[in-house]
Amino acid sequence: MAAAALSKLVVKTLNEIRDMCKDFDIIYVMFSGGRDSLVSLDLVLKALDNKIVEALFIDTGIGTPGLKEYVIEMSKYYNVKLNIVGPEYDFFDLVMKIGFPMIKYRWCKDYLKIRPLKKFIESIKEKTDKILLVTGVRADESWFKSKASKIYDHPTLNVKVYAPIFEWSSEDVKKYIETYNLKENPLYQIYGKAYDCWCTVFKSPADFALLAINHPDFFQKFVDAETKLRSGGSALYYNGEKIYLRDIAKNPWEYLKKYPTNRSCPFCKLLM
Repeated sequence: MAAAALSKLVVKTLNEIRDMCKDFDIIYVMFSGGRDSLVSLDLVLKALDNKIVEALFIDTGIGTPGLKEYVIEMSKYYNVKLNIVGPEYDFFDLVMKIGFPMIKYRWCKDYLKIRPLKKFIESIKEKTDKILLVTGVRADESWFKSKASKIYDHPTLNVKVYAPIFEWSSEDVKKYIETYNLKENPLYQIYGKAYDCWCTVFKSPADFALLAINHPDFFQKFVDAETKLRSGGSALYYNGEKIYLRDIAKNPWEYLKKYPTNRSCPFCKLLM
């Protein structure tokens, strides 16, 4: 994108943010530590007085090591209040009771994200119901996201949700980060994403191979949980194939060669 075109897009987005947010008492920017949420936070803080803007991070307990620290660092840089919410249950304890999440039963989203966020929102509603959640969702992430709405009432959280960069492309986001010299999460250099949740749904064997290579202690927690499964099942199902993490642990480089990494999972974000 040319500099003039980016500038025009930024001005348009800033004006829209001001207009959209004017009737709310508090604006929570969902800051996952990824590129899209970084750009959304930067734009909102440029557009609004940060007295009514706060960052909101959902600590799933299974985010990539270093992710939470990055979110804390950037919140301090922006001098914006950071709210960290997390689940009541440990992911690995739930795996022992329920099994690893599956495409047909992706319980991780409910337990790790929706429930703690709902509890937080309900506590804020005791003070004001003029709450707006801002997300970094973009239409071109996937066919599924393209059918979403830029502004809508969340059916479970009972608050209005707004995606200011909904029409932006991934190249627009990258160009904005470069032009305005934002500090991108260094995890992108390793995984191609930040990954705030390493549930095994929509991850490829190569993703977990990268995890085994770069964060072996964290990866071992998944291997240990898989080993303890009474069913003897595998943590991963990829294209109908059972993939055992203990096998990836033996030779992760083999799995990197054999399988593609999933660098753009359209289902990993909270608000769909």
